[in-house]
Amino acid sequence: MRFLRPSVALVLAGWLAGAWAGAPAAAGATPTAVPSGRLPRNVLPSHVALELKIDPAQPRLSGRVRLDVVVAAATRTVWMHGSGLRIARATVTPQGGVTQALAARQADASGVLELRAARPIPAGRARIDIAYSAPFGQLQGAYRVRAGGDDYVITQMEPLGARTAFPGFDEPGFKQPWDLSLVIPQALQGVANTRLVRTQAAGAGWKKLVFAPTPALPSYLIAFAVGPWDIVDGPVLAPNAVRSQPVALRGIAPRGQGPRMRYALAHTGPIVAAEEAYFGIPYPYDKLDLLAAPDFWAGAMENAGLIVYRDRLLYADEQSSVGQRQGYWETHAHELAHQWFGDLVTMPWWDDVWLNEAFATWMAAKIVGQLQPAFHADRGLMEGALWAMGEDSLASTRRIHEPIAAYTDVMSAFDGITYRKGGAVLAMFERYVGPDRFREAIRRYLRAHAGGNATSAELVSAIADVSGDPPALRRAFEGFLDQPGVPMLDVATDCSAATPVLRIEQHRFLPVGSQASAAGRWDVPMCVRWGDAGGTHEQCSLVGAPAGGGPATLALSSATCPAWVMPNASGAGYYRFALAAPDAARLQAHFDRLDEREQRAYADSVLAAYSAGRLDNAGFLLAAAQLAQAPERQTATAPIPRLGWMLQHLARTPADRQALQQTVVRLYGPRLARLGTEPRPTDSDDDRLLRRALMEALAVLGREPALRATLAAQGRRLLGLAGAAPGAAGDGGLHLDAVTADERGLALRVAAEDGGAVVFDALLARAAASQDSTLRGELLAAAGSAPEPALQARARALALDTRAVRRNEIPLLLSGARRGLPLGAEPDAAAAQARRDWIAAHFDTLVPLVAPGGGALVTAYADGLCSTDEAGLLQARFAERVRDVESGPRALAQAVEGVQLCAALVARQQGGALTAP
Repeated sequence: MRFLRPSVALVLAGWLAGAWAGAPAAAGATPTAVPSGRLPRNVLPSHVALELKIDPAQPRLSGRVRLDVVVAAATRTVWMHGSGLRIARATVTPQGGVTQALAARQADASGVLELRAARPIPAGRARIDIAYSAPFGQLQGAYRVRAGGDDYVITQMEPLGARTAFPGFDEPGFKQPWDLSLVIPQALQGVANTRLVRTQAAGAGWKKLVFAPTPALPSYLIAFAVGPWDIVDGPVLAPNAVRSQPVALRGIAPRGQGPRMRYALAHTGPIVAAEEAYFGIPYPYDKLDLLAAPDFWAGAMENAGLIVYRDRLLYADEQSSVGQRQGYWETHAHELAHQWFGDLVTMPWWDDVWLNEAFATWMAAKIVGQLQPAFHADRGLMEGALWAMGEDSLASTRRIHEPIAAYTDVMSAFDGITYRKGGAVLAMFERYVGPDRFREAIRRYLRAHAGGNATSAELVSAIADVSGDPPALRRAFEGFLDQPGVPMLDVATDCSAATPVLRIEQHRFLPVGSQASAAGRWDVPMCVRWGDAGGTHEQCSLVGAPAGGGPATLALSSATCPAWVMPNASGAGYYRFALAAPDAARLQAHFDRLDEREQRAYADSVLAAYSAGRLDNAGFLLAAAQLAQAPERQTATAPIPRLGWMLQHLARTPADRQALQQTVVRLYGPRLARLGTEPRPTDSDDDRLLRRALMEALAVLGREPALRATLAAQGRRLLGLAGAAPGAAGDGGLHLDAVTADERGLALRVAAEDGGAVVFDALLARAAASQDSTLRGELLAAAGSAPEPALQARARALALDTRAVRRNEIPLLLSGARRGLPLGAEPDAAAAQARRDWIAAHFDTLVPLVAPGGGALVTAYADGLCSTDEAGLLQARFAERVRDVESGPRALAQAVEGVQLCAALVARQQGGALTAP
């Protein structure tokens, strides 16, 4: 038997106990209550052997788990995890001692499992042996999915799924080697984290697959899959300057789908090599499998050696839409980065999950930018940061490094603050420290903690140590990690002395109506760019709030007063700014002197001023007219979501709606006319994305008749329906060449909005006949957009039929294409309320179907609400129902606050101009 030496275990126990203040009991202590947060560290696993018997055609799996543990002090109780398990037998055997039975019970809704012995278990090494069975889950743990008439079992253990698949210590701080074996039907294939070392007979019709031992891993990274998989060999990852050994690469896909993974496999090697070169550490595992899951709640999951993706990402190729193809690159680079950041080095507790997700978000942009510069991945990272600022402006937001006290808080950590704000903060400090020194800090951090766990403080220290001023850098970094909110910098130029000075006051950015405190102090890595008679200049400094109050000052290294000042050079800072009126006018006049990222940051300052109530409708529409002509897509289209909000909430009369729709057409019609509605051989990816965004704005918000007619005809032709052209008869076939892949979803949506039951029925029929998840998603989203109440009711009913729809397709039927761009309004108030009443009536049924994303149901319910009365009713309707739902309490708090803020902004802006000058 393999055991961890007691001395090492006790040191580890003490370290883990101190890693999170007040949570787990220290080594040797016995908790007096059920530990619904972190487990005590009195019993530590050193090795896990897991054998599972799985037949995807059956409703349950069975298994046996043997855990080698170190007991720090004698105890009769072992706390671990196991949720919904049927324990057949549990025993403990001290090394050299006598085996005794353990009584097992699930002690808490979080999945805490109590194992209790009749006699004390002595300190030292022991083995816990448990035989059990478990039902297959709903997109969590080990779950079943049906594709092409075949049954499969796939896993998704993060964050809390492992405890539903096997008993164990289901926290990221428990990291140990695993021996995994699968007993499966003879005709099926099985894969796991590591390479297969042998296959042996296991009784009539069964075989046993034994996999190589894993390195130290937490439970959330354990993965396996069983079914009639296509297993496709990809190009071997050849040795390079960092890695001396080749690595086998394979694609795992449902039966018949393996050839579709050609593009994904072909481009994996360059991503791995680029990340190895950055980290200076070889890919850490003995093989690399990419699994295309036909039903999966997340985009992808970074399981060590067996990364699982929504299948559409791995089926991308040269003919795919730009969104699907670029989505493959971004997601793949993200998940591969996790093999180092998250897998090789793991956070000890969920409060540090940003170490995984923010880093992978930042790293993906860097690597994709290096390998595919035409994708402009840095713009995507910036868009994510600006999106996160909306969430970060809420009173109910969370910190990047947020304490996690209960299991319902864990899923809340997987949000825009963790991924997008965290990634933006990393990018900001990389720019401030310098990319070479930043990379050296990352390499030191990974080498120091390889195979183990590490905290935020250890990463920040590694980065601070390579800076010119470690205490100041550490203080600045921690200021962004440990307090919520977006810094707001009010900037004014003062040229009264010989040297121009910027006077900078800071507070927390808040939208109009917010109840949050504006207090906040950050040491901001502020980079400014300005122009004067001598050219263009840039300067960076840590800018804080003076202890005695008043503005901070930043003396510009210039002898003349600047003609313009951009307070966020290259748009690289995670902060917002507002300029004094004369400075704002000068910056607007020199808009064309800004680089593309600065223009986008300027656009954000306009949008922020509107949401804070400092800019009225007329001012916003005037700025939107300038922004709509910006050369880069992200800046030009930045006003579109706010225009949709104005249509939904400010345009109260038909005349108002018509005026605002005409404004949309005037702003964006000429831009689309120049670009053209038909693709051109010279189109870049950005041209294609811009065309789609403009067509959507004009067709959905502007309701432009000719464009809608063209799109509806394309959608009908795609579906093989009559009326695709004057006098045209339908043939009932599916014609994917009727419209480009980029516009296909939009054409289907418009056809559904205008086509009634005939189009709706065709959408459902084509979805039922297809196994292509991309096409199915577009068809079902279009069906969910049908405006007729009877069709909406049919779409909602279909969402509950798991034989007809995959569980990750349920949200499409509940909200349809509203997920991409808001409609001007619901078809009518009664239809909107019918949707909400249905969600409330079926809430308890839907929660397990969409787990662990049950909090999103509250968000869907709240869509379109915009009054203080509605906010109160929302709180009353769901407060008790979300109490034990993963991410539910925070989702409700943010939904209620969002409704309240919407009402406050309507009160501020109602009655203003709705027509662009």
